Parts: sequence; C-alpha cells; structure tokens
Amino acid sequence: MKNIFPVLFLIINVSLHGQVICFICKEVTSTSALHRLKQYLFCDYDRDIIPEEKNATKIDFGLSIQHYNVMWKQNHLTWKSSEFDSINSIRVKSYEIWVPDIVMHSVTSVGIDFEMPPVECIVFNSGTVLCVPFTTYTPVCEFDHTWWPYDILNCTIHIASWSHGSNEIKLNSLDTEQILDDMYNNNTEWEIVHMSHSERTIDSKFGSGFTSDLLSYNILLRRHYSMNSTTYVTLTIVLMTMTLMTLWLEPSSTERMIIANLNFILHLFCLLDVQWRIPFNGIQIPNLMVFYEKSLALAAFSLMLTSILRYLQELHVDAPTWISSVTESVLKSKVGQVFLITILDSKVSARIEMNEDDNTSLVSLDRKQYTWRYTNIYES
Repeated sequence: MKNIFPVLFLIINVSLHGQVICFICKEVTSTSALHRLKQYLFCDYDRDIIPEEKNATKIDFGLSIQHYNVMWKQNHLTWKSSEFDSINSIRVKSYEIWVPDIVMHSVTSVGIDFEMPPVECIVFNSGTVLCVPFTTYTPVCEFDHTWWPYDILNCTIHIASWSHGSNEIKLNSLDTEQILDDMYNNNTEWEIVHMSHSERTIDSKFGSGFTSDLLSYNILLRRHYSMNSTTYVTLTIVLMTMTLMTLWLEPSSTERMIIANLNFILHLFCLLDVQWRIPFNGIQIPNLMVFYEKSLALAAFSLMLTSILRYLQELHVDAPTWISSVTESVLKSKVGQVFLITILDSKVSARIEMNEDDNTSLVSLDRKQYTWRYTNIYES
C-alpha cells in the first residue's frame, strides 16, 4: 500500500506535463546538442521565481521609437559551450523564462500591459538574457502651440518595475543618442529635436518603506516646416499690407473702401480657419491667434474710419467751432505747412510757396471750403 503513492504521483505528473520530472536535471543524454542544452537549462527551472542573486538583479533598459530592449543576467541559465558542441547562445520564448515586469507608469487613457509581449529572447552561455519586444507606449505629452504652426511637443515616459523593489531589481538606462538616428526621422509631420533620460528612486506603490527605480525619458519634438505652415505666414504678411494700404489711400477713393471691406472679410475667414485647425490643448495661446485677433480689430477700425471720413467729406455745412480751431492751429504750425505742401493739392502748395513769410491767413481764407477736408486728411 505504501509503494502505490510514488506510482500514482508519477502517473499524475506524466499526464499533466507529458514528461517524467527529472530528479537529477543536469544528467541528460540526447543526440542533439541543442536539445540536451535546453533540458540542462530548463529541467528544474521555474519562470515565476526571480533569479536569486547576492545583490539586486541589474536590468539594462534601452528605449527606441519602435521597440525597447531589456537585458539582464541569470546564473541558472549558464553553461559551458565546449560541452554542447560550442553553442554560445540559444533562442527561447519570453514566456518560457522569467522576465522583469517593466511597465510604463505614466498616466494615459490607454491600457497598460503588465507582461512583456511574446517574443524570442536570446540567452548567452554567460547567463545574459536579451529581449527586444515590439510594443506601444503612449506617453504623456505637453503641447506648446505658442509658435503654431511651428509648435513643439514635449513628451515624457516613466518606466519602472510594477511589483519589484529596488532591492530586487536595479534599473539602468542605456544610451539614448542612437534613437535620434532611428527610422522615426522619416516621419513627415514631426522631427525629434532632443531626447534625454534620468534615473531616480521613488517610494513603492506598495508602501511599507519599499522603493523602486524609475526611468524617465523626455522627448522633444517639433513640427516639420510644410506648405501649410508657409501659407499662414504668407497670409499674415498680406493682411498687414492690406491694413496699411487702407490707411494710406485717400478716404474718398473707391479703392480704399473696397480694400477695407475685403481686408475685414479675409480676417474673419482666416480667424475661423485657424480656430478650427489649432488643437484645443496646450499651455499657451498661439501667437498666430493673438495676431489675427488684434489685426481683425485694426481692420474693423480702418473700415469704420474710412466710412466716417467718406461721410464727413460729403458734408456741406460749416464745421463746429472747436473743430475749425483745432484744425487751423495745427495747419498754421511748421509741421502743418509741410503737411499742406506734401499732401494737399497743387493750388495750396503754390500759394504757400508764393507767400512763404505769412501763411497765417491761408486757412482762414479757405475755412469754409477746406475745413472738413483738412480734418479728414488729418484724422486719416
């Protein structure tokens, strides 16, 4: 009766695992060196147990745009290559060995994978394990649209072990300079300007005085110059020119009224277009939006001023006394005389040249005819 229990135990293990458990795992014989090596390494191996080391297991973590690589060492996975036909490395599935639970700790709306995606890892005879899984990290990004459409994107990724403390896992970041030469440089919308990383120790989420190593990657991206960006810059120059042209032309001219109305309408269209194209996030208001708002105010002012001046020029009544007095005092000054010569008609200019010593009666003689005109030009 006592001898039946070992037999039952053997039958159960065969049915569950499909093979007999070796009590002496390192004594294996096979015709294939690779098969013998895998039996030698994994016969008594438990993938759920963290490698037992004197110090914390050192994990080298390297981040790239399309993947990341993790490297660490396990003393259990060592062998002498001379005993296995000079095999220096083998490939194993990531779910067959213990892998560190390195996950992203940034707060995003995308779910977090707590396990490494299934991938083939390389195990070297020294016990070093290298895994390069393909995964997607969604970082937390801070948008700076100050100089939109040449805006900047500042993204941060925090990487750490989910359940192991710094006494068990020591995270070490690899060099990030190679990332700038990655395939992401072919992206037609964004370019990587700078990438840096930092290492620090934080309090573990489990509390109880435990700490964890945290790797922080900061990626600075800038939008590429494009035809779309050039269009907005060109429009700003065109709108500024139209506003200045409106104020330069004669108030009575039809061209001024046409340009003033067209300028105001174009400002409305540009402002609406920019409002829909600029993302509704960011830490500052884009300068382009501020420009369009202030330029729209100037365009509206120039349109109203043109309408008022055109109305005043059509008046045939005498101007109020205070307006005539102010206009007369300005035009009698030296600056006013130059103003008359350079701006007004040739008759007034000729009269000033004939009587350079005394022009004080010039305005008073033509007050009824020229007061509103002088006032309009002076205001415009």
